[in-house]
Amino acid sequence: MILEDTSEKLYNQVAEDIRNKIMSNGYGSDGRLPNFKELAVSYDVSMSTIKKAMQILSEQNLIVARVGRGTYANMPDNGSARSVRPRRKVTQDAIGLLVRDIDGPYFSGIHKGLADSAKALDKRLLVTVAVDDHHHEDMMYQMLQEQVEGVMVTTMRKSLHGVTIFDKLSTMQAPFVMLQDVYDTPTFCFDVDNYKGGRLAAEQLLKRNLKKYAAIVGEIGYRVDDMRLKGFTDGLRDGGVNIDEDCFVLRCSLGSEATAFDEGYKLGMSLDIKGIGFEGILLFNDLVAMGFQKALLERGLSIPEDVAVVGFDNIDRCSEARVPLTTISVPRREIGQAALKKLVEIINNEVKIQPERILLEPELVVRSSA
Repeated sequence: MILEDTSEKLYNQVAEDIRNKIMSNGYGSDGRLPNFKELAVSYDVSMSTIKKAMQILSEQNLIVARVGRGTYANMPDNGSARSVRPRRKVTQDAIGLLVRDIDGPYFSGIHKGLADSAKALDKRLLVTVAVDDHHHEDMMYQMLQEQVEGVMVTTMRKSLHGVTIFDKLSTMQAPFVMLQDVYDTPTFCFDVDNYKGGRLAAEQLLKRNLKKYAAIVGEIGYRVDDMRLKGFTDGLRDGGVNIDEDCFVLRCSLGSEATAFDEGYKLGMSLDIKGIGFEGILLFNDLVAMGFQKALLERGLSIPEDVAVVGFDNIDRCSEARVPLTTISVPRREIGQAALKKLVEIINNEVKIQPERILLEPELVVRSSA
């Protein structure tokens, strides 16, 4: 095996490959894995890398060590690998929801729409939180999809392309739809039109006839971030702004909703705002924007006189901010409702799964910050 993904630690790559082999019955009927030395030679890595990979698999209950006999895939008593055994009988009228964060204001809004629709359809909603770990995400999905008729998913991944568990599930097991826009989606995905949202933010800031603009979004490769930024810069460009000279763009790794406010605050405290010279800024989401606003105010800057601020999502707290936040409203409840409706159609064999984006309309909500 050639390990090429330098963005992922080697032991995680080895663990992922072994996990895939376990799930596809790659170690034969008895499930016996090669010994550590053989694995190290096979993957061309050190023994310490193999030990760390095996520790991950052990913690995930995917392997078991048998004294004097070796290491085995943790398979059921009948000896067939989990990925090829028949699906357990699912709970009738149960729909799964796998999200990164159910407590934050963004996903809680989607959850409300889903809960209302599920109740109207006499469906039970089983919720699982994946947190920011794609190995944990895989396990939670594997567990959830065996208990329900279909699953609605958000993911921390930049893309689903080449992610074997999603490829398997889309063809073999419970149908699923995405609750966010991702690259290379193999199924229906539902989101706001992030590109249009970015353009709306640009158009609002252009009304102020500013000289320089800025945007802070997540790292390159997340489609939601990419589309918001592209819409914003295209909107400014169409308004006559020289993007190369008069638009400062910062792309950074942003965490969960639980840390977003603090991250925005740190950015607002650390940026050389006067040196960069921007007078209007779009921030990736409202929590980051409100933390950023707090920092600006503590630094003695006025909003929107010195810096006009636009957020994204229109969470409930926007109107309660010290300077009420201008933002792009995302129809979160409607996203959840539309996704559930489509999933039920798939379950009922009314439509077939296909890679299609259903993007709902954003709306500009103007408040004091811009």
